[in-house]
Amino acid sequence: MIPGQKEEPFVLSVNISLAVFCLALWAGYLGYATNTAGWAKVIKEADALLLLMPPYYMLMSLWVARQRMPLCQIPACRTLQGLAIMIGAYLFLAWLGNRVRIVFFSYLPITVFLWLVAGVLAVGYVGYRRTVGTPNRRQSYD
Repeated sequence: MIPGQKEEPFVLSVNISLAVFCLALWAGYLGYATNTAGWAKVIKEADALLLLMPPYYMLMSLWVARQRMPLCQIPACRTLQGLAIMIGAYLFLAWLGNRVRIVFFSYLPITVFLWLVAGVLAVGYVGYRRTVGTPNRRQSYD
């Protein structure tokens, strides 16, 4: 059954959402397995093809969706982009928080550091607005 024009963005959104969910479970598994056993044991015991399937599924879902219609018309892609921006901002702040010590401020003034953190938070807010905001700002009055 081939979906029509109205159903196609929904079907592609569901497929991309399932791929993101699968990728999140994959990342959680790798994080847990490497934390408890280490990379050497994961590489030794895990099936390499099974570990490569979630990223492959995600890439192929995006490729097929792009072949069917522009990605900007698929709601899940906008949400995925917003989540990626927010995750990137969070990871940068977590990395920065782990690295900053009192000695850090002897090289960099506190105001520059605060502006850097504010900039990263602004990028995270842009990701949030991309995730929950409207797809386009123009309103049609027809």
